[in-house]
Amino acid sequence: MNRGNLIWGTILLLLGGLMLADAAGLRLAGGASPMDVFWPLLLILAGIWVLWGAVRRGQTAVTEASIESQGASEAEVEINHSAGHLKVRSGATGTLLARGMFGGGLWHSAHLTGTRLQVQMRPAREPAIYLLGPAVNLDWDVQFNGDLPLFLRIQTGANRAEMDLQDLQIRDLKLETGASQTKILLPGRGRLNADFDLGAASLEVIFPPGVAGRIRLDQGVSSVSVDETRFPYRQGVYQSPDFDTAPNAVDLKIDAGAAQIRIR
Repeated sequence: MNRGNLIWGTILLLLGGLMLADAAGLRLAGGASPMDVFWPLLLILAGIWVLWGAVRRGQTAVTEASIESQGASEAEVEINHSAGHLKVRSGATGTLLARGMFGGGLWHSAHLTGTRLQVQMRPAREPAIYLLGPAVNLDWDVQFNGDLPLFLRIQTGANRAEMDLQDLQIRDLKLETGASQTKILLPGRGRLNADFDLGAASLEVIFPPGVAGRIRLDQGVSSVSVDETRFPYRQGVYQSPDFDTAPNAVDLKIDAGAAQIRIR
């Protein structure tokens, strides 16, 4: 049964029954109208629904899975994660491109084109997302191989993401996110381009020590805080004095709507 239909069907039945009782002139103890109890009853039902959903999410199976590198010298990876808690970090070793624990299971495809492995990852189950959260546990903890250069694209929805990329070799990074809370520790080695597209999101970006940066912002009604002791502001750009010559640097572009952004 569709959970959305169940919710609205229950609400309509409750409302219709109370309106019918009110029209028939029925009164509760103390003379109260049946309609007077509609909102208290609705809140009670909502509380029961939240608790039941939390129990159901806790019972959802978490799958352990891995993806082989297939001898590739680099990998292009796309992650689609619509809800829940997403962790991305280093940790896979040997012949593995990635390993991790996946709430809701993992669907993936992996195709070797020349020396580049092209990978797509998403939950095996994609339930409808309600105002009270996902119907199942979609928490992911993904570990990538730090010895393999990555071109990484991450698409998230209403979720919370923590990405510790410091020990990964990332050549290009793209993030597209909606109503989310995201914290990213950028890679500590190499030069890369990073392009973030945000909706109504909270974003914290951390540059490791010794990593230079250039930060360009195209923002709507956003709140922005940038550490200008590291990235002085000049002519519309926040930029480290040694950005052009630093061996380790991130060229970061952020396109944001109603977001809260902190960069340090």
